[in-house]
Amino acid sequence: MMFKLSNIFIAAAAAMLMLAGLTSAVADNDVDACNGSNDYDVGHDCAFQQSQGSKSCQTNSCGVLICVPN
Repeated sequence: MMFKLSNIFIAAAAAMLMLAGLTSAVADNDVDACNGSNDYDVGHDCAFQQSQGSKSCQTNSCGVLICVPN
C-alpha cells in the first residue's frame, strides 16, 4: 500500500511541476514576449496571452522590441 501511495504522490508532483512550466512559457504582454527572460531578436516567433495567429518580434517606432502580427 505504501508503495502505491508514493507512486501516486510522485506522479502528482511531476504533473504540477510540468503545468507550472507550461504556464510560464507564454508572456503576459507584447513587450515581455520578446524581452525579459526570452531575450529574442528581430524576426523571432513570439506569443503572449492575448495574441492570436502568427507573430514575430519587431522594433517599434520608439526602438522597443515588441511582438507583432506577421
